[in-house]
Amino acid sequence: MCYRCVPMHRRRRVTRWTAGAALVVAFGVTAPSVASAGEAELARARDAYDRGVRAEAKREHAAAARAFAEADALAPSVASLEAALESAMRADDAALGAELLARADGRPSDPGLARTLEAARERFDGRTGTIRVDCAPASSCLVAIDGAAHDATMPVHVLVGPHAVVVQRDGARFERLVDVRAGESVRVGDGDGGGHAAGAARSTPAAAGASRDRDGARGGLSPIWFFVGLGATAVAGTVTVLGSLDASSKHDAFTRDGCAPGATGPRPLDCDARAEAGRSAELRANVALGVTGGLAVLTGVLGAVLVEWSGGASTSARAPRAGAWVARGGGGAEVELAW
Repeated sequence: MCYRCVPMHRRRRVTRWTAGAALVVAFGVTAPSVASAGEAELARARDAYDRGVRAEAKREHAAAARAFAEADALAPSVASLEAALESAMRADDAALGAELLARADGRPSDPGLARTLEAARERFDGRTGTIRVDCAPASSCLVAIDGAAHDATMPVHVLVGPHAVVVQRDGARFERLVDVRAGESVRVGDGDGGGHAAGAARSTPAAAGASRDRDGARGGLSPIWFFVGLGATAVAGTVTVLGSLDASSKHDAFTRDGCAPGATGPRPLDCDARAEAGRSAELRANVALGVTGGLAVLTGVLGAVLVEWSGGASTSARAPRAGAWVARGGGGAEVELAW
């Protein structure tokens, strides 16, 4: 290749992947210093790194990051860890990036890796948490999170938000839906009724008493669901009010124009059609009212029982307000008009 013929904006890419290919060969030379891995692991590490180089050359950043991470897991090295982090940032894979950052703790580094680590920490900060599965004292333990298998003995780095966890321990299977928050570690066990989360700064016994482990054994839903229910109730309530006004307006016109039962004087020819339209409007208003009441009750239950509130009042302190509100939303009101 005529290197001087390559445009300047492409020279870095050519140099990078030529150097990357050289690192694959270098595994064989530096194997004793890379890790105390056997020949089989070193061969698999070379193969994984080679796959990462090929994937990155095709701009398949996510596949490259996984391949480089596999190589680093088999035979830890500065080159494979740095390559994995760079590809993870290109793929915006925050979960893998957080796992790689955790791997880097306490390991040797160099200026290049140090810069990559700093960039990765800035890129993925506040976007992940971990899930830990309590497998003791089971002899076998299988874990799947969001349908993907994971090592049950290690904390699993995941994106912030809800995750489905399936655990099989010695033939006993259970499932949990947990909500992971930034920087938190959620513990999952068969007797906890859900995930328990505790931030890194709340790891002491005194602080743990204020965590969700103490607030309740259940793993609550995110407060966002309460506000979704609140918004849906407000929309349904607006529809109910508009429907009631429409029905009332039709009824007033029905009575004013002499269509009401027992009315005297000339009777318009379209009274039957008006009555049918009025009954339809009344039905719509009643259906909307029922939906509003149901949403109000559901939202109250979410806020008082199911939602895990963090940093606010306890469930017992919220319950009276929610109950009174539910009582108002679920009142036995009905639009009743004579047609």
